[in-house]
Amino acid sequence: SFWGVGIPSMYGTVSHQPPGPVKMRNPLGWWWHTPHDLIDKVDEEFLVRDTRVVVATLSRLLNDTILPLDPAAHLSSLVEELRSIAAKLEHDIGLEVVLEVAESLLRKAQSVVALKRVNEPASIDRLNATLVRVSRALVPLDYTEGDRFSHDPALPQPAWPALQKLRDLAAQKPGSNEARFVAVGAARARNRVLASLRHAERALDEAMI
Repeated sequence: SFWGVGIPSMYGTVSHQPPGPVKMRNPLGWWWHTPHDLIDKVDEEFLVRDTRVVVATLSRLLNDTILPLDPAAHLSSLVEELRSIAAKLEHDIGLEVVLEVAESLLRKAQSVVALKRVNEPASIDRLNATLVRVSRALVPLDYTEGDRFSHDPALPQPAWPALQKLRDLAAQKPGSNEARFVAVGAARARNRVLASLRHAERALDEAMI
């Protein structure tokens, strides 16, 4: 519910089961989001397991001197996705600029991750603030087509949904009516991604001063 403001969903898949035949209309049970969604529907063993996962990660987030966040891993995933789209995109929409910025940002993030060895309190505070700022810039791209002012429907999303309009354009033949129909949305997606990367870039640049 809070992806648009940059808060990640760390536990969204912790209880996922292997894919199998559809057994009911709602994969979380017919009782989900009804008055019948009570403790008797919970498997105690799974509840204990999942609670341990939540407590362990929250303990690290609250107690680690430096936040256990890795912007380089996040950006590496984005660069891979952008390269995949660029390889299929036959339209001149300026995606190469976005990819160049993302690759440059990845290199900077790798340098900042190396700063996790610092031990001066002021440097630690600045590094933690940087990690949060970068996360706030990247998470909305990774989790939603919307932003802090618009909420996506509660439906399945592809990886990096902010890039979906670019994927849609890459799937169309240049000059076709279908391409013209999705071109504006693709341009807006490109601009949004680039703006978010610039925000992350400023945060990383300030951390490296």
